[in-house]
Amino acid sequence: GLAFFNNTADADYGNDFPRKKLLSPGQKKDIDALKKDLKAQQAIGDTLSDSYVQMIAKMEAIQPAGVPIMKELPLNEQRKSHIFERGNWLVKGDTVRPNIPHILPAIDNVNAENRLGLAQWLVHPENPLTARVIVNRFWENIFGIGLVETVEDFGTQGSKPVNQALLDWLSNRFIHHHQWSVKGLLKDIVLSATYQQSTQIDENKIAQDANNQLFTRGARFRLSAEQIRDQALTVSGLLNREVFGESVMPYLPEGVYSVIRHIHKWETSPNGNNHRRGLYTFWRKTSPYPSMISFDVPSREFCVSRRVRTNTPLQAMITLNDPVYMEAAVALAKKMQSVANTANTNNDNLTEKITTGFEHLLFKKPTDEQLAELTTFYERTLKDYQSNPMAISELLGESATPEPEMAAMINVANVLLNMDEFLMKG
Repeated sequence: GLAFFNNTADADYGNDFPRKKLLSPGQKKDIDALKKDLKAQQAIGDTLSDSYVQMIAKMEAIQPAGVPIMKELPLNEQRKSHIFERGNWLVKGDTVRPNIPHILPAIDNVNAENRLGLAQWLVHPENPLTARVIVNRFWENIFGIGLVETVEDFGTQGSKPVNQALLDWLSNRFIHHHQWSVKGLLKDIVLSATYQQSTQIDENKIAQDANNQLFTRGARFRLSAEQIRDQALTVSGLLNREVFGESVMPYLPEGVYSVIRHIHKWETSPNGNNHRRGLYTFWRKTSPYPSMISFDVPSREFCVSRRVRTNTPLQAMITLNDPVYMEAAVALAKKMQSVANTANTNNDNLTEKITTGFEHLLFKKPTDEQLAELTTFYERTLKDYQSNPMAISELLGESATPEPEMAAMINVANVLLNMDEFLMKG
């Protein structure tokens, strides 16, 4: 494998050379439009007017950018690749040519010994390995565990497939029927009876398949750190849906960033940018966003194919107290409080408000037991805030002092955002 990449020219330079001049899609679109206008001008014999000259100048001003590329060294300058004895790169063994393990289908084209040949081999219909890895990773994202549990290792040290025939069938269909279309693959999976199973479990299923490795029931697992945060912002109406652009800085406890000795100062992004998707959260590779660390976000020193999910009390502390989730609870409570007073009694109106919030999060009505628990919790906290108004400031800070009814509803919204049903898939 090393021999395929051991003869790239970029390793000989300390800069981004070599580069290739490439136009962006926008530049190509502008050039095509200018060419069309120029042809129209030429068709009527107008090649000397100011507008024609200006269009020529505009076209010449559109310059391609230099994009770093991997370029092969000439044949007379290519390096030799050696086997590393016992994996030690300082102890060189026999000289080898670019090739793939003999146990796999051979590369049978004219580019067999360069990166183009390797790329063509990776997606060759006779090579099932690439499709199996892709299918297994999407299966793991959907079900929480792959058909091969070790999604990062398909080798001899990895786990065996729990259903080899299914993995092979999906891989073959992904290549030949869907033509490498991910949408087609995902449609096959989510429309299957396996995916549409209930997550309900009983003693027999626990005895036969405790970890659901055989997929005898619907998948149920905690969402990722980014999904949990984005979901809370979405249901509360706070999510900033803008895409692209620079990283942003959400809320962060004071002093956390300074201990890492960073040059940058952490300043919460203004104008709602602090509510952008977790994908845009700023961090350096050794210091992820603290609240996401608790939900198993890895640092960036190493490539991680599979996150290990944990369940700790600290996670509940974050979703109950972190400013991001508290702000989401406030926004959700305002939605619940805005429910029109369609009933004659305050208690009926309270039932409607709680039911509205519950349905907004989970797309179903609460059970009688759940509704009773939430109603009792609201009434108890309302009584506490009425007898001790200072507790409201402790909840939201001194700058925010809503009415006791609103403060009690914020507590209910906070509970809703922390339900297992809301934080778990399935």
